[in-house]
Amino acid sequence: MPRFARMRGCAAGVLVTALLALPASAGAAGPWDSLLAPVTACPGQTDASLPAATQRQAMVCMQRWARAQKGLGGVHVSRQLKASSGRKARDIERCQDFSHNACGRNAFYWFQREHFFRGVFGGGEILALGSGTAATVRGTMSNWLNSDLHRSVILDPRWDDIGVGLVHGRFQGYADVAIWVAHFGYHR
Repeated sequence: MPRFARMRGCAAGVLVTALLALPASAGAAGPWDSLLAPVTACPGQTDASLPAATQRQAMVCMQRWARAQKGLGGVHVSRQLKASSGRKARDIERCQDFSHNACGRNAFYWFQREHFFRGVFGGGEILALGSGTAATVRGTMSNWLNSDLHRSVILDPRWDDIGVGLVHGRFQGYADVAIWVAHFGYHR
């Protein structure tokens, strides 16, 4: 089966939304790979066959590592964003719709359903879909970091919270595809 990766990024403050779709090459070293954590710092980042919970934990570690390399504060795992990102990943698989508006829902539907948006808030979402090395935590994080829009979402200094969703399944005829969703947010 061919290896492939697809990514989409969405950053939203209170009023701003940006969308981008990019094909990404799996396994190619990029100029921003210096922000990737060593395997010893974030175990489980190179094996897509590990349990989803282990891979999600490794992805959060990778996000924190990249932010720390840029002098940014860490992000805390939010129960609400963990739930919203997982539900969004399942929507993408169920509807076979790799988009921020999967299943015809607006990009922030699951943020709202999980009651994350309250008070003064902001949120962002990045997506990735891949197989082979592009399905691993490390491959996905490399693709995100080497995309200007995705990197800007990951390294946004406003974020305090994160939630990561991961679903392995079939997507548009491909078996064993990883669907990654990262939700970021803040409350002030």
